[in-house]
Amino acid sequence: MHLESLKYFREVASEKSISKVAKKSYISQSALSQLIQKLEEDFGYKLLNRSNKGVALTELGEIVLKYSNNIIRNYETMVEELETTVKQHNKVRINGTWSLVTYSLPCVIYKIKKKYPNHQYELIASTREDTITDVQNDICDFGIINDALDPEHNLFTYPMGKEKIVLIAPGKYNIPQKIKLEDLLHYDMIMCNSNNNIHKNLEEALKTIDKKVDDLNIIFNATTDGAVKLAVSNGYGLAFVPYESIKHELYEKTVKVIDIEDVSLDYDLYLISKKLGQLSKARKESIEYFIEIGPKSFC
Repeated sequence: MHLESLKYFREVASEKSISKVAKKSYISQSALSQLIQKLEEDFGYKLLNRSNKGVALTELGEIVLKYSNNIIRNYETMVEELETTVKQHNKVRINGTWSLVTYSLPCVIYKIKKKYPNHQYELIASTREDTITDVQNDICDFGIINDALDPEHNLFTYPMGKEKIVLIAPGKYNIPQKIKLEDLLHYDMIMCNSNNNIHKNLEEALKTIDKKVDDLNIIFNATTDGAVKLAVSNGYGLAFVPYESIKHELYEKTVKVIDIEDVSLDYDLYLISKKLGQLSKARKESIEYFIEIGPKSFC
């Protein structure tokens, strides 16, 4: 029995006419009659009574029609679920910091997409803590976080290099190209409160001169690197930002990078995911290629 024949049988039963269904389906009446006859032969029962007025279901035809609706509906549901499952298995969700998702990761994903055109990718800006939770709960497939994980998380972890952090000033700001850490106390500062690593590393650096972040002249805190860059471009003060996020502003010369003697606020980046053996083929392939091309492919 072919499902196609069952579908035609259902249509004929509904229209009570082989000729009408043949015309509507763009097949010959004789071809459709043969399909219905073959279906009857497969079952071994007469399903339709034929007359000059059309066709009518036999008692056994009524039974076939009743079950054909379920069979066809279940088949269509099965096909739909198969397609949905395949699409979901080919979908790869990636978490990262706002600056990484906005500036660095798109170039990497572009190259991965070229290698695996059937995979679908989604980038999501997220905090370190939310990324860890999302990976554990299968909300995202892998993420890029700053700082190493504790072993208790039981996740796959791979070092991906460092995020370079720079001090920027307005392009026309009157400030030396290189300053000492203590010189920061004499300038207005803008902080990004969404990047805990910058704050933490700056706090550690200031300890070396017996100072704290609270000792700086912080004009205001912003929620994103974008807001910080805009404030610096408008001449409101200095700020620490990821280098990848200011390439355009450096080209336009609306900001400039200021060196600080013997101070680095760079922090480590790590790729995290479930153990590779637990992942679908699309996710495992994407992670492995991401590791292969690595930070050298960041925008």
